[in-house]
Order: sequence, then C-alpha cells, then structure tokens
Amino acid sequence: MPRADLVIYNIGQLVTFREGPVPARLLKDPGAAGIMENAGIAVRGERIIEVGSSTEILSKYEAKERINAGGRLVTPGLVDSHTHLLFAGSREDEFELKLQGYSYQEILARGGGIYRTVKATRSASVEELRRLALERLLLMARHGTTVVEVKTGYGLLPEYEVKMLEALRGLDSPGLPRIIPTLLAHVIPEEYMERRGDYIELFIKEIIPRSLKASVKPRYIDVFCDKGAFTPEETRRIIEAGIRAGLRARLHAEELAYIGCSDLVRDLDIDSLDHLEHLPPGNIPPMVEKRTVANLLPTSMLSVFSEKKPPVRELREKGAIIAVSTDYNPNSMNPILQSTMDISTYLLGLAPLEALAAATVNASWSLRLDDCHGRIAEGACADIVVWEHPSYKWIGYEWGHDKTLTVIARGVIVKDELGGIS
Repeated sequence: MPRADLVIYNIGQLVTFREGPVPARLLKDPGAAGIMENAGIAVRGERIIEVGSSTEILSKYEAKERINAGGRLVTPGLVDSHTHLLFAGSREDEFELKLQGYSYQEILARGGGIYRTVKATRSASVEELRRLALERLLLMARHGTTVVEVKTGYGLLPEYEVKMLEALRGLDSPGLPRIIPTLLAHVIPEEYMERRGDYIELFIKEIIPRSLKASVKPRYIDVFCDKGAFTPEETRRIIEAGIRAGLRARLHAEELAYIGCSDLVRDLDIDSLDHLEHLPPGNIPPMVEKRTVANLLPTSMLSVFSEKKPPVRELREKGAIIAVSTDYNPNSMNPILQSTMDISTYLLGLAPLEALAAATVNASWSLRLDDCHGRIAEGACADIVVWEHPSYKWIGYEWGHDKTLTVIARGVIVKDELGGIS
C-alpha cells in the first residue's frame, strides 16, 4: 500500500478549481469550479499526490495522519495577492480623524498619512520588521491564507527599500504562507518633492538594481499610479525598467481617479491591475485578451470611504478574471482574506463561488504561480482549508467570525480543530 503523509477524507464538498483561473462569467456554471462530492485528498511532502473519492483515497493510502472533514467544505488555501503588511507603527488616530470628516490631504498636512508610516518603517530595525511580519503571517495563516504577496514601498529610498526585502529573509518556509515579494514605487519621498525626475532616475538606476542584490529578491515591480502619486508616463518608465531587469509587472491603477494608468495594459505586459474603482470599461477588452487580472480590494474601499466601485458587471460580462485581496496596510488594517471574501459579496456583488475563485485560483493566477497554488489537483501545492460549513454557498451568508477549522500550508498543518488522526 502506498504511503501518504496526510489523508483528508469524508469531504462533503470539494472545490478544486483544477482547470486554472476562472473568468467570472463562467462561474454561472458551477461545473467550472471542478466541484466533487464525498471526496478525499492524499498529500506527500508539500504536494497533493491524488484527489478522488473518499473511499478510494482511504483504501489506497496508508497515512501518517488522517483528517476526517466530517462532510464539510474543503477548498484550496487562500491567496492574498495584494498586501502592504511589512510596516512599522500605526495610524489609529487618523481613522478617527477620517470619521470626523478630515480629508487625506488634510491628514497629510498634519504630518500623517503614508509619510508617517515611512518614518516609522525607516526607524525600525530589520529584526523588528521581521518580527512584525511573522506575527501578521501567522495570523493570516490561522485564518486560511497560504500565499501572501508582500510589497515594499514604505522605505522609498534605496537603503530602506532593501532593508524591507531583507526583513523577509527566513519567513518563506513550510508552515507559513508562501511570500511573493514585490518592489513598489509608492510615492515621491519628501526629500524629492521638488525633484520628481531625479527620484524616477534614482528608482530606475539604483533602487531596482539594489533590490535584485538583496537576500530576498522581488518577483514583481509595482507602481502606485494615481492622482497624487505617479503619473502614467512616470509609471511606464519604472515598469519598463523593472521588466528589463527581469521582474514581472503589476500595477495600482485608477483607485482615486482615472488618469490613464490602466491604459498601460494595452502595450505593456502587466499581470494584475489593482483597485480599479475608476476603470473605464474600454480598458476591459485588452485586459481580457492578455488575461490581466482585475484585482479588487473591497476592504480598502471601505477604509477610504469610497463611494465609487469597480465596474464589476462589465468585468463579468466581458469575461475578465477577477481576484480579491485585503490590501492590508496601516490605512486599511484587515489581514483576514476570508473577511474580504465575505465583504465582496455585499460590496461588489460577487456570488459566493466568484468570491472563492477570486481569493484562490484567480489570485494565484495574478501572481503567475505556475498552477501550484489556488487549486486542488494532483501535483499542486498542498495548500488546503477545511471550513466549518458544508458548502461554498455559506461564503458571505454567515460572516463576522473565523470559519476555518483546518489549515494546511505546503503540507504542514498550521491549524487543526478537527482532531487530526481519526
């Protein structure tokens, strides 16, 4: 009898997404999700070795550990494809100011906003940043997140951006979420306010090359392209430089206003356009053609009190690939992706199965993770969540608490409230 390290059996409903990213319009047919009933999963090391009926898996494999799902829902681990979790300090007083009606510009003038976080992050040691990141990653893992994209962008100057990457060293290991590092051009530093052109040159000629020599190298280049941040032309220069250096590209676009940032998808290879509250519908067809993901951030919309929403209906009708992410940052302190999934059903109108795809297989595709994460299939990474409910239809229906019972990240049981061997 072949051996497995872990067998999960008696799965009531298994959502596999085995065929890869799912355009939103296809989710009208649940068959696109690869749903199985009475299923089982066998795991060896960090990989899934077989998916089949519960009876088949139990009879075929001798396992070190067995988990009885008890007829519950099992899905791929969650993939948080847009976070700024690496920062020091907090800005809880600014939340109160926002509720009192202060604008972001007024808060910035009082010494707050992103530059306050920049000061705190620059002052923190590598060890302190690593400790904070580890605490946040463990919290995310316990709530079902098994892959996390982590951006720089609170250092702004070369030495501090490299420090942020160095703080991630040692954190990408089994039992923790897989980390996807991203080098972010966030805003113009205060030191360069009157010398924008010089900062663009600094980013291209020094920050990008130095980041690639760090012990943890970025996979992505990203730019906050929006009103008050970087212009489309500045963004193009930085993105093109990153691509020349071997990085893949993703982009903050059209959150605060439409200034032409999403137009760049027409002639640049960009894996993900994020935010998109002001996305013009005319830019959806090139996104669909290039399979560029529309990465939507509903909890971020709440944190900035935005009344504008991404064009979800048009994205769905045209067959775009939709992801959702937390945008975890000191201005939007939500590290829990399952909460973002739930909120997306109410705020964005995503159906429960759309929200699940958006936080798993589609988010994985936005990071181009080679079909390993976000899926349940032979050969895929053993990132698996057992939920307390019997069906995906409970996503959004009941919310406000942690609904995960068992979380497995790359074959390691991070959390198990089902009792392990049975």
